[in-house]
Amino acid sequence: MAVTGIGTYASYTNSYGNTQNAGNKTGRTYKNAHEYKNYLTQKYDCLRSRDYSVNINSSLLSKAMGDEKTKQWLEYNLSLIPKTIEQSRAYVAARGAKILSYSITIDGYDSMSSVMCTQDEVDPGTEKARKELEERLVKRKAEKKETEERLEKQRAEKQEQEEQQYNLKIDGKDVADLTVKMVELVGTSFT
Repeated sequence: MAVTGIGTYASYTNSYGNTQNAGNKTGRTYKNAHEYKNYLTQKYDCLRSRDYSVNINSSLLSKAMGDEKTKQWLEYNLSLIPKTIEQSRAYVAARGAKILSYSITIDGYDSMSSVMCTQDEVDPGTEKARKELEERLVKRKAEKKETEERLEKQRAEKQEQEEQQYNLKIDGKDVADLTVKMVELVGTSFT
């Protein structure tokens, strides 16, 4: 799962300030928050999308109905959401993943949160995935063969060592004579 933020607060405040100063007053009044939400749903595609969800707190809707500053802030942010979603999709796709779900919640004035769930695995139905799977299988078979060959070599070396055990009987006049005869005998047996 990945959560990303796009843009900066400074660019947001500058853009929002410009929109606010333009005086985007429609002069419409609404009887209740439900009616206002219906208006917003008709005006902004992000509230009708099936690809992601946008939830607006009902108390914020009520506040926006009576406060022009809150209304402008809310509508400005609703207008930015589709572009933000597309930027997120492009960012995630560039990393070889896809967005499974995306949810934005507008809790209050200057309070928003978003949750994005992504899948980083390659789609198993693609040619690229099949090729990667085949390469992994070939690599595993090669590793298994190497391991078996190494174990066989170790078994052969161990058997060879076991076969090279000797019983030596050396007769001599003293310890020095025994040592010289033993060195001579053992030295010739390894050549």
